[in-house]
Amino acid sequence: GKRAPEFQTHRWHVYLRGASNEDLSPLVERVIFQLHPSFNNPTRVVDQAPFHVTELGWGEFDIGIKVYFHDGTEQGIDLKHQLQLFPKSGEPSMKRPVVHERYDEFVFNQPSEGLMQRIHMCNTRLTVPPGIGSSYTSLEPHFSPNYYHDELLRMQAAQRRVQAETELLKEEFERVDAEYGLLSDEVRRLESGKIPQ
Repeated sequence: GKRAPEFQTHRWHVYLRGASNEDLSPLVERVIFQLHPSFNNPTRVVDQAPFHVTELGWGEFDIGIKVYFHDGTEQGIDLKHQLQLFPKSGEPSMKRPVVHERYDEFVFNQPSEGLMQRIHMCNTRLTVPPGIGSSYTSLEPHFSPNYYHDELLRMQAAQRRVQAETELLKEEFERVDAEYGLLSDEVRRLESGKIPQ
């Protein structure tokens, strides 16, 4: 085949999408992808779904991703993603793309009613417009059959660790609070001039 120019050995995609490919456009106003400074126009602003960038390159680097929401009460959320062009094990293949996705959840503390409505509007699946290419929607078959099950187990284990740490912190707080109460009583006695003997 045709040789790629020296610095354009890989076509890659970086994107933000719902876990089940939901249409995030009711919620997400724009996404800013910060590429390596060696790219022309390294700051890419995408203000409509699908929120993605496609490029050619030769090296791996961290991509900064800033997500802005339609309801301006929430500030943008910063994410980082490591662009991975080569498989972690085995030989590179022209038939099997390297897929390096990561799952993040956005947690909105006390979201406004408008933001809640926008979140509920994201229940529709995204239809990819012509010209984007099939690679954007055809990544699912490249996950292992146990991918979602394994991810769920990891999330449940993390939740158990957080619950255990929370319990330990509660116990520590109760101990410190009880000690504070004893010390406060002692200070009041000392201030009133009643010294225990």
